Amino acid sequence: MNRKLGLVLITEKSLERSITGHIIKEVFSRGVKPLELLEARMYAPSEKLIQEYIKLIVDEPFKDYLKREYIDKNKGSSRKRMMLLLFKGEDAVSQIRGIVGHISRRIDGTLRNSFAEFVEDKDGKIIGFKEPVVIIIPEERCAKNVISLWAEYSQSDGGLLSNSIDWKTLLSRWETYEYETLKYRDGITSTSKEMLENIQQSLVLIKPDNIYTKSHRVGAIIDALAGPGLKMIGVKAVNMSVEQALNFYQPIKGNLIKKFGEEKGTAEFANIVKFMTGTDPSEKQEAERKMHVSKKNQCLALVYQGPFAISRIRKKVGATNPLEAEPGTIRREFGHDIMKNGVHASDSVASAERELKIIDINGTSLKNIVKETFQ
Repeated sequence: MNRKLGLVLITEKSLERSITGHIIKEVFSRGVKPLELLEARMYAPSEKLIQEYIKLIVDEPFKDYLKREYIDKNKGSSRKRMMLLLFKGEDAVSQIRGIVGHISRRIDGTLRNSFAEFVEDKDGKIIGFKEPVVIIIPEERCAKNVISLWAEYSQSDGGLLSNSIDWKTLLSRWETYEYETLKYRDGITSTSKEMLENIQQSLVLIKPDNIYTKSHRVGAIIDALAGPGLKMIGVKAVNMSVEQALNFYQPIKGNLIKKFGEEKGTAEFANIVKFMTGTDPSEKQEAERKMHVSKKNQCLALVYQGPFAISRIRKKVGATNPLEAEPGTIRREFGHDIMKNGVHASDSVASAERELKIIDINGTSLKNIVKETFQ
């Protein structure tokens, strides 16, 4: 089996157009051969990274696009984002290319045919593009150099992009339409000043029951989280160790014991840890609890920033019990029971800060993956 690495870079405009979920859904579920998600990371690429990347690209339209959008138009206090998704699978580069489509012709069923902005001559022939939707590895021979470059800049240009959005400028440009959308989508009625004073970060953890081979659920959940003034500033593929899961869910242990008693409450807590890690904590010695033990129990961590982000996302997620959640909420649509309820969402600013530290949102395995794969 020719299991290789394949890269997808979701552009700023795609992130802004709220088609990120659709892109991820297509890559996760449309290929005929399973692709395993190895890592996900948000970047605010520097001019230096883009210049280095341009040297590796063969296609002139991509060079022009990157120079225009990520250098010439990328000045000021806020930085344009890219979301990196690294996959492993049989013929990964070719398979991703087949899902994404070509830059010089329209191919039915591909992402670029649906969302790319092409440039055509007077006869309707495609001669370039304004927006490629995603950037991928064009040929297998480029894979090592391209992936290694993004791994090299993974710490300096990637991670949690807390300062990438100029909220004062963004909110000052809002008109009636944005406020109307905010009111009737998320139930928020606030002034620009109030929103600026309440810019928050919230963690959303898409749970293992929705991260599995050829599933469209991940993308559908991300689409459901979209809203005016909610910006994705962090993403990470998380394979929790037992120690991480114990720390992450520690605040609810007391509530479970209070509700069910010591023995049953402790057992319920252990079940949650097992669900998130694939391992019963009682079966692991102290030293083993720090190990990341199961790829099958992977989560996808997303960090959103925006006005009143905590309450808005909690509303979109719905009640803990899917049966009690409002129609149209994520847990009502994708949850099964109280434990397998689709997603976790931070319930306060303090909780978000604590949880982001536990999963090490700024950490990445990209350099290790490159070392293990190519060296």
